[in-house]
Amino acid sequence: MTMQVKHSACLLPFCNAQPSPNSQAEALLKWKQSIANQSIKIENSLSQNQKATSEQTKPLLHSNDQASKTFSLFATFLLVSLLVLLPFCNAQPSPNSQAEALLKWKQSIANQSILTSWAIKTNLSSSSHCKWLGIACNNARDVIGLNLAYTGLKGTLECLDFSSFPQLLPLDLKVNQLTGTIPITIGLLTNLQFLDLSTNSFTGIFPLSVANLSLVVELDVSRNMISGELDSGLFPNGTEGAKTGLFSLQRLLIQDTNMSGYIPLELGNCKNLTLIALDGSHFFGTIPSSLGNLSELTVLHMTENQLSREIPWNIGTLTKLTDLRPFKNRLFGSVPQGIGNSSALTTLHIAENNFTGHLPQQVCRYGKLVNFTASYNKFSGPIPMSLRNCTTLFRVRLEYNQLTGILDQDFGVYPSLNYIDLSYNRL
Repeated sequence: MTMQVKHSACLLPFCNAQPSPNSQAEALLKWKQSIANQSIKIENSLSQNQKATSEQTKPLLHSNDQASKTFSLFATFLLVSLLVLLPFCNAQPSPNSQAEALLKWKQSIANQSILTSWAIKTNLSSSSHCKWLGIACNNARDVIGLNLAYTGLKGTLECLDFSSFPQLLPLDLKVNQLTGTIPITIGLLTNLQFLDLSTNSFTGIFPLSVANLSLVVELDVSRNMISGELDSGLFPNGTEGAKTGLFSLQRLLIQDTNMSGYIPLELGNCKNLTLIALDGSHFFGTIPSSLGNLSELTVLHMTENQLSREIPWNIGTLTKLTDLRPFKNRLFGSVPQGIGNSSALTTLHIAENNFTGHLPQQVCRYGKLVNFTASYNKFSGPIPMSLRNCTTLFRVRLEYNQLTGILDQDFGVYPSLNYIDLSYNRL
């Protein structure tokens, strides 16, 4: 009996050019599993034949026995091969391979003269790549930092093998001329703490694989042409003790992009957030009430979007908030009176919405307000009394509302005041 193996597709990983030891080991394991299934069929066949007593079955039994021995020898060979490859399965990329990966990416850059220092001058055993422009290494010569901001690079990230840099901490490529998509493989940088791709020309969907960067503290992809939604899967799911998504995030900046959709509730599960800047995109829907749970939040910018409905009341409970800017949206209703509860509030920009009711009366309760803009709304009633003694004011714009009062009584002396506009009211 001839044993036929019909699992040639399991060997396809070996057809790729220059496969890694990891991929070879995985392919062997997968094929081993399929071969094991074949051995079960052979053993079943032998079991059935052993029940027969006819002499006619003996040649068949002998044939199956030979096939079983052949398989055993081949299985032994496979296991020995696996034992040889297993030490490589968890091996970290060597400094040499990291240098090679950087040089490969350099070849895809249009203006390579910027990376003149990226060259092997002696041999790959040297630490020369640690002295290249923008490269930082640890004592073992592993690349732990890549900073090429403001260098004028022209190219893409498609040829940058992120898997070669598992220990990378900062990746800073801001203010260049990089194009193409942000590769899904960027999610392999699981130790990354700082990612800044801002002010380039990246396009395509913002990859969900970024959720794997659970140690990232700052993420900035502003001023690109990336699109798609801010997927809820990027952020922690709220399960107690779960460390999924961008749970270490402190600063999130997605300004002036083509991204759209709802701002996910899960963003409020990033408990370490101190800054959220989502200006100048196409986000719509409501401001998530979950943001009111971010007790460390100091800056919340959401200007020039299509956000609607009211500002959640619990935004007024954020006592560390210094800068709140939801202006130029489609927000309506009243502004939470608790906005003035923040002892650190210096900037409040709520202009160009459809707000009604009274301005927050305690907006300058702690006497630190510097910039206050609420123009082009439908506010009515008196000027907030707290503004009278707000000597820190530098800029005030309340024009185009329905405010009432007496200027001499409602306003005091402002030694730092640079600009004030109260026109088109009922003052």
